[in-house]
Amino acid sequence: MKYQHRFHVEDVTCEQCEARVRRALLALPGAQSVELVRTSQDEAAVFFTATEALGAEQIETAIARQSVGTTHHYRVRWETPKA
Repeated sequence: MKYQHRFHVEDVTCEQCEARVRRALLALPGAQSVELVRTSQDEAAVFFTATEALGAEQIETAIARQSVGTTHHYRVRWETPKA
């Protein structure tokens, strides 16, 4: 089974930021693919696919840890389903 997650990561301003976010997600259990597009609002739109169910907190923590030792503060902003 595939689990798909769509969210934005705030404070993604450069290629190194993109690489950190991608690395964090690919290190999670069952990670399959990461599609990441940087936006003009200094954030990244992310589409993440995994073969294991991952909780929002697990994803948020993995990404936030990539901020350590940088001048960035990566934070996940989840897309809300449209009614």
